[in-house]
Amino acid sequence: MWSRSLIYGKLSNAMASPVTDSSSAASTDASSDGAPYSSLPVLERQSEPSNRLREALDRSESGAPAAGEALRDLFSTDEIFHRLVIAAEEEFSRSTRLLFLSGLAAGLSISLSFVGMSALSALWPGGPSHLAGSLLYPLGFLLVVMGRYQLFTENTLTPVTLVLTRIASIPRLLHIWGVVLAANVLGAALCAYVLATTSVFTPEMAEVAYGIGDHFLGMTWGELFWKGVFAGWLVASMVWLNYAARSMTARILITFALIYPVAAAELAHCIVGSTEVLYVVFQGDASLWTFFVGFLSPAVLGNTVGGVLLVAILNFSQTRDRRFPHRDCGQLELTWSEWFFGHAAGFPETDHEGKVTERLDPPVQADDHTLGPENAPVTVVQYGDYECPTSRRIYESVQQVREVLAAASENSTDAPFRYVFRHLPLRQRHPHAVHAGVAAEAAAEQGAFWDMHEQLFAHQDQLEDEDLRTYAAAVGLDADQFEEDLHDETLHDRVMEDRSSAVDSGVRRTSNLFIGGERYRGDFEPDALLRAIRRRAAVGRTSDLEKEEVRTVET
Repeated sequence: MWSRSLIYGKLSNAMASPVTDSSSAASTDASSDGAPYSSLPVLERQSEPSNRLREALDRSESGAPAAGEALRDLFSTDEIFHRLVIAAEEEFSRSTRLLFLSGLAAGLSISLSFVGMSALSALWPGGPSHLAGSLLYPLGFLLVVMGRYQLFTENTLTPVTLVLTRIASIPRLLHIWGVVLAANVLGAALCAYVLATTSVFTPEMAEVAYGIGDHFLGMTWGELFWKGVFAGWLVASMVWLNYAARSMTARILITFALIYPVAAAELAHCIVGSTEVLYVVFQGDASLWTFFVGFLSPAVLGNTVGGVLLVAILNFSQTRDRRFPHRDCGQLELTWSEWFFGHAAGFPETDHEGKVTERLDPPVQADDHTLGPENAPVTVVQYGDYECPTSRRIYESVQQVREVLAAASENSTDAPFRYVFRHLPLRQRHPHAVHAGVAAEAAAEQGAFWDMHEQLFAHQDQLEDEDLRTYAAAVGLDADQFEEDLHDETLHDRVMEDRSSAVDSGVRRTSNLFIGGERYRGDFEPDALLRAIRRRAAVGRTSDLEKEEVRTVET
């Protein structure tokens, strides 16, 4: 049975130390001195309205910095990287359909760079016509940047940030790249077909447009590759600097300054170039095979190398703090096999309609570790890490609510709920988490899971093997049996099965709970949990009454 000594006290006293999703602000470096659990440090609530206002102004709801910490109008490299990560999470959380439609819009919009350049070059004949026409080349990029469309050369930078931090897998990155690239090329092809088969261009403009596409077709594979490298470098640099800018005016100037040289130097951008080359193809003077093999392949490869190697990796390498200090205490990182071969990302999956999948998978089973009556009206499931302060605080809040409901059950309709704990070890951030989970499973072999569970949470900074043996002795376990089970691969696999179940359920952080099989998205304060559990119980009672009425009518 769980010890009441682990609980802070009455529910009213607990309200002074709320646990919200932002409570992952507590650093994983926070440690206890082995004192009783009630003496562990609690979170402090901001007391001054001015401090809360400052925090709201300096940090967005997602946790990304909205102002520089040292200088409000200047972001550090770390802060720029954090802003990029937020954009990458948005891209990874989109469904394939939404990604494709956004990519299609980008392909159509970026083609206006070709239209503008051809038009202005034709209207300004003579020696400087190319340089003058290049002034309108940034037009399509401005539409993409301001409209937040999905453009492939931008996607060589933002999603890579999550892959480099092992929050998203390489196959997921390649999936996003493939969808966006295909949609971009389709949009560019549609625009090129219309321009080639209608009278949108005047004869002078059509001659200039044809010359641009034919010029790229005359280049060798190597020339296109290296021109693509520099184009990818400039576009990815534009993306990086745009996330460093705080005003729309600055973003417009950055976009113009870095995209103009792409046209002026006749560099190869795979999507704008697709419109230019396909214009010639649809005139009947080149084949689609020439387009795909002779232009698109080297241009895409060059853009990717320029965007990833010269910008993403170099900028990543100079970033010191690659995690959100106020958000990612309990962020799940992928294993190497998941990173190379899996399709997971460090946040919930979405279905084909873009809705987040947040059902418990699998449902509670007979071999789960449960606390409370099996026929309880509500079941609460937590995926936790014994070395994570956020997991400890959530467990603590849940147990406070259990005490309150247990005390009130005799005089009201409230009843204690069933609590289930599953393992979610964050191995890269918490090196003792897996072994601590195995220790809990070893204790379960002797019927003392919850006793060990409490010991582990109470001594999060003391989880070496010798410490685990001390806790085993404290709860009365057979020492020889515990030592044997502590190195049992079967129990290790059990812990990792729970971790896989968390991934399947859309869990990517230790700040999580499932109430009645559905992901809980509210605060983790005891009073908020109490309201959520009561609401769920009320829904269950209503459903039971409706089923009873149906059975009565059928009878």
